[in-house]
Order: sequence, then structure tokens, then C-alpha cells
Amino acid sequence: MPVPFLQRSHTFAAQLLHKAGLSVSQIPEAVQIARETVEHWLNKELESGNAQQAVLVLKGHIQEKAPQLLFDKLKDMLLLKLILRLGIKGTLATNIATLILPFVLKRVYDLARQNPKMQAWWREQEWRQRLPCVEKVKTKLKDVGQNFTPNRTTPPRA
Repeated sequence: MPVPFLQRSHTFAAQLLHKAGLSVSQIPEAVQIARETVEHWLNKELESGNAQQAVLVLKGHIQEKAPQLLFDKLKDMLLLKLILRLGIKGTLATNIATLILPFVLKRVYDLARQNPKMQAWWREQEWRQRLPCVEKVKTKLKDVGQNFTPNRTTPPRA
């Protein structure tokens, strides 16, 4: 199993994880758990129709309420899995999740962007955003209907 911490910037994160309390053998397992959790979470959110918010979470844009709620849900899922599968305490799991999650989210986002199905889906979403919604079309039709006065000419009397 290749470990995503092989790049220079990621070795520092691996050192932090070791200092946080993980053994060297637990670091790859923790990363794997985080990756599986993020992928499972992403699939569930895509199926439930929260795709745009999920992509915002993957990008790290969680300032709005909906992406923040999804991020908290993801973090809770990861904490639970780390505690159960690694047998570590809650505070250690919180520290580890805080360190690992940004790296894994970025990696999954990069992989998703390279996926042809994801690229096609994203193009479709951008195309849909340019279309007016049903309410806007109805409002426009009502406005046009109210402003429209038919050209009625009275028939000449014979």
C-alpha cells in the first residue's frame, strides 16, 4: 500500500502524527482509514444530492453552513473509525483526524478531478447553473403576460 506521505511536505505531517502518539506502523493504517472514510462519505453525499456542498468540502471551502455541517459529519465518521479500528483514545483520534483530514481531502479532490466521469458531471453542473430555474421562468412568464396587451381591433360594423 503506497503511503501518500512520501512527498517532502507530507513527511512533516507523518512526523507530527508520530509525535501525536501514533506508532510508525499505525500511520499508513490511519491514512488508509481516512481515505476510505472520505471516499465512502463522498459517495453517500453524491447519492443524496449534496454534490456541490461535498465538492466545497473537498476543496476546503467550508465557510458556509451546509459545507461546515458536512465537514463535521465527515470528521465525526473519521473519529469513530479511528477509535474503533486503531484502538486509540478520543483525544488522540481528534488530533490525528485534524492532521490527516486536510491532506486526504486534497488528495481525493485531485483524484476526483482526474476522473473522466467526475469531469463530465462537473461540466453538466456548470451547464445547469446557467439555466434559469423553474421559478424564474414562471415569474418571467407572469411578467410578460401582465405587460402583454393584445392588439384587438373591433370589427367594423356593417
